[in-house]
This record gives sequence, C-alpha cells and structure tokens, in this order.
Amino acid sequence: MLSSDILNYLDQYGPLLVFVIMFLEALNLTGIPSYIILPAIGFFIEQSPFSFLFILVMTLLGSISGCLLYYIVARKFGRSMYNYFYQKFPLAKRGLDKASELSERYGAMMCFTGRIIPTVRVFISLMSGVFQIPFKTYLIYSAAGITVWNFITLFIGYLTALYS
Repeated sequence: MLSSDILNYLDQYGPLLVFVIMFLEALNLTGIPSYIILPAIGFFIEQSPFSFLFILVMTLLGSISGCLLYYIVARKFGRSMYNYFYQKFPLAKRGLDKASELSERYGAMMCFTGRIIPTVRVFISLMSGVFQIPFKTYLIYSAAGITVWNFITLFIGYLTALYS
C-alpha cells in the first residue's frame, strides 16, 4: 500500500480508524505494539486534515476504552484463571507471587508507571483486574499513564514528519 493510499484512507476514516486501532491495541489484539502504531499515526497526522490534538484525544479514547474492557473482564474472571494457573503450573507460582506483591505494594503507581513501560503496559489492566485494584484508582492512574505514553509516542512520529 502506498503512502498516498494510506493518506486517502485516513482522510476518510481517520478518527474512527485511530480509535479502533488503539482500542484493539489496548486489548493486545493488533499484534503490533503501540510504540510502533502511535509514531506511525503521528507521522500521518502532519499530512492529514486532522489536528494533532484531535487525533491524540481519539487515541486516548480508544486506549482507555480498551483498557477498561480488559480490566472489567479481568476483574470478573481473572481471579479464577489466576488460581487455576497457580495450582496447575508450579513454575508460574514465583511470577504470580511477584505480580501479586507488586500489585499490593504499588497498586496505583503500578497503574501509572506500568503504562509507560512498553512490555509491561499490556499487562496492567489484567493485573489490576485480577488483584482488585479499585476501579476509580485504576481509571485515574491508568488514564494519566496512557496520556503520557500516547502523547510522547504520537509526538515523535509527528515531529519526524515535520522535519523529514
């Protein structure tokens, strides 16, 4: 697909497409990490009719919506899965114990800082739901971390387009 084809597609469906991509990325369903997706989106913003701020808001809405769904599912069903893995896979116990300890010790800050660490960020909703981090705490700290991450990575792509 050519760059002009991508731009035409973004002109037509840009904001909705950005929302859907980030929603799916938050659920870990795209197969492509956000540190690749967001700079690419940022790169194409510069050549699209949409403002940086508007697309940033769409990425935030998509990411936060996906994370909330993941959190709710993990909160409802995650504990039974956790217990199953804990009983059936003795080698996993150490990692699960460490995750539980970190969640209890750093619950809110884990939601914030974990959103800024590339590999860790996809597990924050799962861990927060399984270990019953209060919804309001989860939402506030995750949204703050998602905002920082999305802004920085989107802006990198945007600056690359401006100066290339």
